[in-house]
Amino acid sequence: MNVATIKYYDIANGPGVRVSLYVSGCRNRCKGCFNKETWDFDYGTPFTEETQDAIIKGMEPSFIKGFSLLGGDPFEPENQAALVDFMERLRAAYPSKTVWAYTGYDFEQDLLTGKKGDINVTMRLLKCIDVLVDGRFVENLKNPNLLFRGSSNQRIILVGQSLERDEVVRLVTFTDRLYIRAFNESDEDALFGILGDAETMRYVEPAFDRQKTARFLRDFCIAEGKALAVEERESGRLAGYIMAKPSGEGRYELGWIFHRDYREKGYAYEAVNAVIDHIFNELGVFEVTASALEENEPSVRLMLRLGMKLSDTEREGGSRLMVYSKDKGNK
Repeated sequence: MNVATIKYYDIANGPGVRVSLYVSGCRNRCKGCFNKETWDFDYGTPFTEETQDAIIKGMEPSFIKGFSLLGGDPFEPENQAALVDFMERLRAAYPSKTVWAYTGYDFEQDLLTGKKGDINVTMRLLKCIDVLVDGRFVENLKNPNLLFRGSSNQRIILVGQSLERDEVVRLVTFTDRLYIRAFNESDEDALFGILGDAETMRYVEPAFDRQKTARFLRDFCIAEGKALAVEERESGRLAGYIMAKPSGEGRYELGWIFHRDYREKGYAYEAVNAVIDHIFNELGVFEVTASALEENEPSVRLMLRLGMKLSDTEREGGSRLMVYSKDKGNK
């Protein structure tokens, strides 16, 4: 395998400052590719032991947050075979630093089926990776505002969680402590632990039973895609639920419910603020709204902390519903 280039201080291909390895060789040859020279398997210089040692050494500084693997395509069969031992070495040396990888191939259809080489090698390589950005670059879906990817068809996949749960776990955005991701069927028990708790739901509606939780997860969260799961990165626990649904042209309505274990620790602010940034930057939205009963003081304080302003009030039973909004210009 040849190396196209190595960037020791990269900030464009994953969170934080990273070491990025661009390998040579790609058969996808996507129209509009910004790295056409790396299509050629003979481009660049050989991936020698000295090169590998230099990368391992370059990962040492504490300000280096992780490693990114791209190209070319690291999942071409020849490249997988050349990379897998090195990646296992890097993973063992830096278990707390994140590894991102990019491929033009499809995670389920190409990689997990063994279509791209020896399935045992592919699985070893995947187990070294925290986050995989998959899918061909599609020029007419190009969006420079997307998070760490070039076109909107490409997905950001949490690899370990996907392999463990046997379903694709798609990342939407993240913070230092949290993954904000799409919901999956395997979230039912954890979601019931939030929506089925009467104390947690006291300002929203009566606590859900198991059947209602399953139906809500299946229809609203997954099929309609109107809610996001907030997962604590360190533990993998479901910390909360964020509703994010269109409410008119260029507008989204937000709502949130967090597990009692994650209150008063800044998790809700951290997660909702990240979702607002995602909505404004990637979805073409210019205004978000949220509402809470006047007596729900924690949510009212959170909306104010998020920079939202009171825009309307409504009567709801014997209470007053406070509606807050924030536009993109004031984000």
